[in-house]
Amino acid sequence: MRDNENNSDFNTSEDDMLNDITSSLADQINQEIDAMISISDEEDESPDDYVETKKKSRFPRWLKILSIVFSVVMVVSIGGMYAVSHYLDRINYTDWSNTEKLSEEFDQDDIDGLDVVDPNSISLISGGSLRTDQDVINILLVGEEAMFDGGSRGRTDSMMIATINVKQKALKLTSIMRDLYVAIPGYSDNKLNAAYHNGGMPLLKQTIEENFDIELDGSVLVNFAGFEEIINRLGGVEITLTANEAAYLNRTNYISNPIYRNVRAGTQTLNGNQALGYSRVRYVRTETESDDFGRTSRQRTVLNAIFDKYKSKSLPELVTILYDILPLVTTDINKSTIMDYLTTVVTLGTTELETMRIPVDNAFSNSSVRGMSVLLPNSLQDNIDALHTFIFGSEENATLGTEGESTGEANQGSSNTNGTTSSVGTTNSTRMQP
Repeated sequence: MRDNENNSDFNTSEDDMLNDITSSLADQINQEIDAMISISDEEDESPDDYVETKKKSRFPRWLKILSIVFSVVMVVSIGGMYAVSHYLDRINYTDWSNTEKLSEEFDQDDIDGLDVVDPNSISLISGGSLRTDQDVINILLVGEEAMFDGGSRGRTDSMMIATINVKQKALKLTSIMRDLYVAIPGYSDNKLNAAYHNGGMPLLKQTIEENFDIELDGSVLVNFAGFEEIINRLGGVEITLTANEAAYLNRTNYISNPIYRNVRAGTQTLNGNQALGYSRVRYVRTETESDDFGRTSRQRTVLNAIFDKYKSKSLPELVTILYDILPLVTTDINKSTIMDYLTTVVTLGTTELETMRIPVDNAFSNSSVRGMSVLLPNSLQDNIDALHTFIFGSEENATLGTEGESTGEANQGSSNTNGTTSSVGTTNSTRMQP
């Protein structure tokens, strides 16, 4: 009830402020127009009067009109910036500097039929410098399985890199599989999602940067409850379910609230609880992928659906929605930088979201390491190259890390989810930090 009162108070104060600005501008414009009309009337009365009036006027009429228009634009712009700044104050800002490090853990999975690999025989150090580009912004998006509670931190259910490529005028989203076997600084090699459990966001960010030779410009965390609420505030998302997916969701607890286990095959609007359940399914095939590949594919589908729903909303609707969902987000990106990023996204003019996943096809094997079922890179460099190609393209102003060691035989080229052969640029520049 208190939140509703606060929202009402905020909306009322914002409306009052904007009404005051509008009223003031209207009065000013009317006064200026009346003055100009008066001058025009004097011009018609007498040539002598016209000469005298012209001498008294400081500015030509066209310049005065331009000044008024400019003033209006400036006031409206400042008011818009104030509103955006006020909204961004609702985000949870942190640098995660107080993150506690926990003892490492290893999953014990069903490893029947998998090749057992000695962890001592695996080399995962890429050895490259972090690749950067002055026209590319990379943000780590993390979905957490459980909140920090009593010394036990959850693992990350989803990890994605959101990319703003200014030169290509593109928005991109890369899923990184949680079962990917990686080197975790200060710990034993493990599944990627163990990095967050061991050392929180700082260690997860460092792990991704050092394994994939890529600089991340910031990170954003959303927990499951926040994910549901974001979708609910948008009014749900349009998702197409197969008959097997619908049947599975209706008979299992992936949709945690039983009253929502009524989905059907075909395209429909899923609420937050249903969409979250859909995005976590891994034991039912999509049309093309199974296991964790199907799960990450569903996560990309849901994020695309959120993006599409966002595009369908009017500005007033988005303003109201953002006020409610921003407190569900935690980030280490400061407010002024977020405003810069938002401005950059708006100037792109794109309405599409390009997606891919890591590891790429033909660059990993399903193996057993330390009793875990993992995705073991056949060639870490092939995955690095594919990731860099997708994010940076063949841009000339990029810094490329040197090739590191890999385990096993390298494939002849690698492919992304669209099956295209990857390549990578070799020229250099320095990334400008925000």
